[in-house]
Amino acid sequence: MTNNQQAQFLSNWSNRWNTEIADVEKEYDTLAQVYEDQVLNWQYACHQVAAELMAKFVATDGKILDLGCGTGLAGQALREQGYQTIIGVDISQNSLDIARDKNLYTALYKADIQQELPFQDHEFDGIISTAVLTNMETSNVLYKFCRVVKPGGYLVFTNREDIHYQKQFDVTLQQMESEGILKPAYLSPPQPYLPNNQDYAEKIKVLYCAYQVCI
Repeated sequence: MTNNQQAQFLSNWSNRWNTEIADVEKEYDTLAQVYEDQVLNWQYACHQVAAELMAKFVATDGKILDLGCGTGLAGQALREQGYQTIIGVDISQNSLDIARDKNLYTALYKADIQQELPFQDHEFDGIISTAVLTNMETSNVLYKFCRVVKPGGYLVFTNREDIHYQKQFDVTLQQMESEGILKPAYLSPPQPYLPNNQDYAEKIKVLYCAYQVCI
């Protein structure tokens, strides 16, 4: 990874997170070939932990939507848990091309997940979304996510601890609970995010969240 690529990559994880969809698309298209090697070198494990969390709540014969699937890290982790029907969505075509070559997904779609998702209401048993909410304009995207999950299904996601509160995901989740849309199933204490990255190691943590969709 060149110094310029490193700088581009880190900008997406910084406190000045990037939410302009065109910029996010360009950034991940540029980084697609080196993304996995770099994050795994930093001991990134969100995909594995989230897939294990999904398996606690959703049977492995369920239909799972991987939002922001990237090159397929979460898809691989879901396969390892025993899931067979996994749909992936991402904004980066280069990332999707890599994911497609792995033969992990039942289908892959290029889409901006901040817009209405191209799926029917109540289509999925679960949604997994890892290292994605950083790039969302607003926490209200959670309403869009829930639309496509069956009542009784689950939304499993990770979020940087700082962004979770700065962008008021906690407030939106509480509102959705009060509206009877979601019921909390699991919230982790802050966990290591990129422990082998000196800029993040002890400074920036990640939360693992699971909510049951009620309606």
